[in-house]
Amino acid sequence: MLDYPNQIHHSPFSIQHSPFTIVTILNVEGSSPRDAQTKMIVDANTIYDSIGGGNLEYQAIKKARELLSLNRSALHRETFSLGKDLTQCCGGKVELLFEAFPACDFNVVVFGAGHVGTALVTILAGLPCRVYWVDSRPSEFPDSNEFWEVNTNVEKIIMRNPFQTIESCPFNAYYLIMTHSHETDFELCEAILSRTDTAFCGLIGSKSKSAKFRNRLTGKGFSAQETNRLVSPVGLTDIPGKTPMAVAVSIAAQLLQRQS
Repeated sequence: MLDYPNQIHHSPFSIQHSPFTIVTILNVEGSSPRDAQTKMIVDANTIYDSIGGGNLEYQAIKKARELLSLNRSALHRETFSLGKDLTQCCGGKVELLFEAFPACDFNVVVFGAGHVGTALVTILAGLPCRVYWVDSRPSEFPDSNEFWEVNTNVEKIIMRNPFQTIESCPFNAYYLIMTHSHETDFELCEAILSRTDTAFCGLIGSKSKSAKFRNRLTGKGFSAQETNRLVSPVGLTDIPGKTPMAVAVSIAAQLLQRQS
């Protein structure tokens, strides 16, 4: 009997991925409140950890939030003289590195941890997106801690009824449906197409599966405009191959084409 926790790794969709800046002390000359390699994270409303407080930290926070206002990735290095420029009694010099990261607005929800799902997530893990990977079977996910440590933009979610996650999915998300169950696939289609903010809804399968699903959705009261939002079969037809990786490449390419 399977154990079905609500989640593994993190709570579903708990990370909001707001923009943030990492502030790192690169070099220190003379006396300073903190040593080199000390880090602090700054977002619009919160500060995590400290580079030593005082006017240095105040100026660092100010610069970090200036970079956030650009709404793009940015690198900035700046040296502060603690005594001369900041009137701090330490008297040394501190070089800071600012690394600004904008909010992620490319959220991909992949339902299914089978062969194609695994190949697809492997590709998406290397792209500038946030991946939520959902399945009801804990054993289907990679069990290597290294996978989750390296692919930090992938969130693993284990749910008995995957369609129950749809309501809490990010706004304007891209959905890809490829579970082991046609009935689960249909429930997901129904839930996703019921949202008005869906950026993309792709269903893996044959043309006959696509036609059957559209007929069932019509029978449930979905309009032609709503069923036309279902992209099925998903993937670019001009990318050949039926292996899991080939199919995954065609799907990832289609996502990038739609997202650009």
